[in-house]
Amino acid sequence: MRNIRTNVSQTTPIEFATRMQEALKPFLFVKKVKKQETLLMEGDTCKNIYFVKSGAIKQYYISDGKEFIQNFYFDGHIASNFDSFLTQIPSDSYLEAIEGTELLVLSYFNFKTICSAKSDFNQQLAICISKMNAQRVNLLLLSDGMMRYEKFLIDEPEILQRVPQYMIASYLGMTPETLSRIRKRMSLKAA
Repeated sequence: MRNIRTNVSQTTPIEFATRMQEALKPFLFVKKVKKQETLLMEGDTCKNIYFVKSGAIKQYYISDGKEFIQNFYFDGHIASNFDSFLTQIPSDSYLEAIEGTELLVLSYFNFKTICSAKSDFNQQLAICISKMNAQRVNLLLLSDGMMRYEKFLIDEPEILQRVPQYMIASYLGMTPETLSRIRKRMSLKAA
């Protein structure tokens, strides 16, 4: 296994994922999934980390019959329910393809094998996950709806072309109606 950059704290999650994918090539296998195919069900234990080669995955949970999107994973991203994967406890969320998707898969068995051989691998992965989660939490907690949408347009514009509006609204922590009002206000300001 080739070396993964040791200073993961100074790389973006996608840069880290790319380096990780290259270093782990011998341990990965390819999996193709269809649109709306479920990779992980709530209550099941997560057995894989997915490197999204092409396509898109959503991570979501259901509460009172409503879907709440926690994250989207696109080309170059690492997708998993990391809490379930690392602790091998049942998942509190689902992973589902939102378009035809090609994945490189790292099984839990191979993950443990790598951790035994490379003692800092688990720590590097934990730092990467922590950075991803901090960005997401900051987006939701430290800004109002308008600011969340503006930041979203700057940071993740590809999502607009690939994901329906109701999913974007859920991802941003608002109703589709609120998102519609925000988009209308923005278009009036721009005119």
